[in-house]
Amino acid sequence: MERKGFFDTPIEFLKGVGPSKADVLKKELNIHTYGDLLKHYPFRYIDRTRFYNISDITPDLQYIQLKGTIVEKQLIGEQRRKRLVATLQDDRGSYIELVWFQGIKFIEKHIAIGKEYIVFGKPNFFNSKANLPHPDLELVSEAKREFQTALQPVYSSTEKLKLFFLDSKGIMRLIYNLLEQGANFIEEVLPVTLLDQYKLISRREALIQIHFPKESKQLQRAQARLKFEELFFVQLR
Repeated sequence: MERKGFFDTPIEFLKGVGPSKADVLKKELNIHTYGDLLKHYPFRYIDRTRFYNISDITPDLQYIQLKGTIVEKQLIGEQRRKRLVATLQDDRGSYIELVWFQGIKFIEKHIAIGKEYIVFGKPNFFNSKANLPHPDLELVSEAKREFQTALQPVYSSTEKLKLFFLDSKGIMRLIYNLLEQGANFIEEVLPVTLLDQYKLISRREALIQIHFPKESKQLQRAQARLKFEELFFVQLR
């Protein structure tokens, strides 16, 4: 359906994958090619428009997004109880602990004291004090602006994939790389007359917006277009 060849490319050739990650993607999600990854759609979206102050965090909040500076990091405990704790300070002077129990060596190596980060996760409370276990972390200076979206996609993953840093955020980065490289290879499969009659967006735009919607209206149009396409070909068969 897309330009012959490009989306049939084995997944190991995509930037950020390689043989090891390709093997686990094939076994865990049945993703063998670029095309398989493109059709690994998000199962929900998270609103990323709001930044919270640390002092405003309450137990009823499902997810929060913070911006602040890492002022301290330390390894605590031994063996199975070992954890990495980093302290984030926001611009109001409030503090919160970021905690990791897995992937500690990798994360500790990539967290820099004195750098400003965007942090996202589900808050946990212990002794009436908030912390963020295993948050998403991104340097403010490296935050990507292409395909910027207020609605962050959430992708299905597995525990094995997470060991290869292919959690939802990791898969999102792969899809970002794929669209950056191959968005122009996505070809239209419906007649222009149908697009005009039903006011449908192009297939290229739908696949970009289903992964990185800039707003809810664009997401709805992308979903409508892809559902129409699926039903159209079911009826043809």
